[in-house]
Amino acid sequence: MAARIGGGFIWPFGERYVISQPMPKFSTLIAAVLWLIAGMIKSDAQTTLVFTNTFDVALPDQIQPGTALITGVQGYAGLGPTGNQFGNSFLRSATANLVTLTLSNLPPHRTLGLSMLFAAIDSLDGTGTFPAGDFLAIGLDSNVIFRESFANASPEQIQSYVAPAGGELARHVDLGFTGPGGYYTDSAYNFGVDSRFQGLAHTNATAVLTFQMEGVGTQDINDESWAMDNLGVTVTDLLPLVITQIQNLNTNVMISWLAVPQTTYRVQYKLS
Repeated sequence: MAARIGGGFIWPFGERYVISQPMPKFSTLIAAVLWLIAGMIKSDAQTTLVFTNTFDVALPDQIQPGTALITGVQGYAGLGPTGNQFGNSFLRSATANLVTLTLSNLPPHRTLGLSMLFAAIDSLDGTGTFPAGDFLAIGLDSNVIFRESFANASPEQIQSYVAPAGGELARHVDLGFTGPGGYYTDSAYNFGVDSRFQGLAHTNATAVLTFQMEGVGTQDINDESWAMDNLGVTVTDLLPLVITQIQNLNTNVMISWLAVPQTTYRVQYKLS
């Protein structure tokens, strides 16, 4: 299948794309510059881990915890897939408290990804009319990228968050804290398998991520709380563009380059 670019066409050519572009007659091609204008990067992309923390030691300067504290994980210990499990401690926060992660001097990138283990602790009330629900809101540079309610207090309450396959680690289980069991149960999730936290459009050298359990029904930490563990942030960019061939064919120029699947390119040129 071909798509028109200006007066020419672009079509697959093995692992390359080739453009045949009609142009006025000229003797020398001065420049041909290709740049990405749209598309999702699925392969041939470089992913860089720019932040990670297991909350087993003192907090790094990048995290502004508010009132949140490093706390022993109690019954959460060992939950999660091999290599990504709740460890000795995590960052536990009261509802309504804001936790901020500020990253600077990020390498050039086009998307950002977030992964973490999330602990919903005690009597979070989900989506309801009273006490008006408890919603985890995650923001990226003042834009809300995630807002879902979590419910632990009773089976009748509505939880808006539905975890993808492999994302739910525990649900309505007594994992410690104010238990035991009954009304005050706990839940655990692996956000690393949720696609909503991957491929987030982002190009700035600085990123500010915020985490808050909010809602009219927020309560004291001894009644309800939340925690994060194994927090990680990655950025992804294209590999350098490689032009494999430029041919001047009378009034046409043929340009070949290694193309990234599902990516659109445009050619810019100058005449001598």
